[in-house]
Amino acid sequence: MPARLWLLSLFTVLLSACASPQKRPTTPPPRPDMPFNHALFNPVAVLDEQSIFTLPEQEQQAFLTYYQKHILAGMRGDRIIFEYLHDQLEEFHYRGETYSATESLQYGGGNCISLAVLTQAYAFVAGIDTRYHKVASAPVYQQVADTILISSHFKTKLLAPEQQEQEDWITLIRPGTVIDYFPAQDAIFVASARYKDLVAKFYANLAVKAMLADEFDLSAARILRARSYAPDDPELINIAAVLHRRAGDLKGAETIYQYADQHRLISHNLLSNYLVLAKEQQATALAARLEQQLEDDAKTPFDFLMNARSAIAKGQLKKASRLLVNVVKETPYLPEPYFELAKISYLQGDHDTARQLLEQAIEKTSDPEKSRVFTAKHSMLQSLTEQ
Repeated sequence: MPARLWLLSLFTVLLSACASPQKRPTTPPPRPDMPFNHALFNPVAVLDEQSIFTLPEQEQQAFLTYYQKHILAGMRGDRIIFEYLHDQLEEFHYRGETYSATESLQYGGGNCISLAVLTQAYAFVAGIDTRYHKVASAPVYQQVADTILISSHFKTKLLAPEQQEQEDWITLIRPGTVIDYFPAQDAIFVASARYKDLVAKFYANLAVKAMLADEFDLSAARILRARSYAPDDPELINIAAVLHRRAGDLKGAETIYQYADQHRLISHNLLSNYLVLAKEQQATALAARLEQQLEDDAKTPFDFLMNARSAIAKGQLKKASRLLVNVVKETPYLPEPYFELAKISYLQGDHDTARQLLEQAIEKTSDPEKSRVFTAKHSMLQSLTEQ
């Protein structure tokens, strides 16, 4: 074929290809919202977002006076808030309650979410941007009645004011000041978080509190408000399912868990509570699948710790010991694996090793409640070995 004819043929093919209809990328249909049995609960008013972070007028003025004085002295805004909190909250005490900013000042304490809320309140007054670090710390006891609870902890990062950088300079990490008033050496970083996550966590904590007090209408209102800020958070979906189960709607709870499973909005905590429901309904095949999924999806040290606890409950001590030894290798500073290994040694009749492991757990914990429990177990073992 002459070169000219060959080029013409090629050109014709290319034109044909261009003229052929192209498949446009299809937008996946929006995911349906989580099923929620609204008819099961009566509407109840909840604290609005603005009220969570509102400081008393007198306190706002006191803080602004302090802030302006230190700004004029050349101090950075994020550092000023840190110093103000350090000075003003020196007498604050840890309380296992989630408070608004005003309540934290009124009661002189609160939990980590309370103080993150208070810090954010001052940041709003000063116009300082914030980010958060979400960390987890395993409590000694994970189960309240028939509900498995996992707590998370927020650290606040007050961001330094943005600087006008040169055009060819890129700031990868914005400087700032991290505030953590109740630091725990046995905490694991989980994820970065933003303002909306803090608001969701505030409402979620109060939803759990109401649920455990059987105030189901109030709990429902709070969890719905929380999900308006973080609709895809597996922990919020889990609370909604647990609420339905505790309110007597087992089918509604199952439907919510199926929704989470279908859309992969899952966490170890959600799967654990789904497993509780499956066992209650004697859904053997589902329970077996969830137990396997809990093992396959384990990622954090606390996931493996929970799996080890489950193995101990089933009498699978070798399996539990293997999981715990791996956790110790990865995170030797966590006290819980030593506590669980002590439990295994006790069940095997080795009281001396159990006592030694408990001593390591006590040494590694910074939580007063955990230390109390570990010390009580150690005293019991000490008396046994002295008999």
